[in-house]
Amino acid sequence: MECNEEQHAVVSVINTLACKFPGRSRTDIEDAVCEEYSAFNSGPVRTMVPALVERAAIKRLQGIRV
Repeated sequence: MECNEEQHAVVSVINTLACKFPGRSRTDIEDAVCEEYSAFNSGPVRTMVPALVERAAIKRLQGIRV
C-alpha cells in the first residue's frame, strides 16, 4: 500500500469512527486513530494497517484497554 493510499485509508477510518461514535469529539477520534497508527506504523506489512488501526481505535473509544 502506497503512502498516499494509506493516508487516505486512515482519514476514512476517522470518518467512519466519527459516524460510529457521534457522542465523541472529532479530536478524540483523531487522537485515538493517530495513537493507534503510531503503534502500527513501524511494521513492514502495510496492507492491514488501516484495518488494525480502526479495530484498536474502536476499542480505545469504547474504553477497552488494548
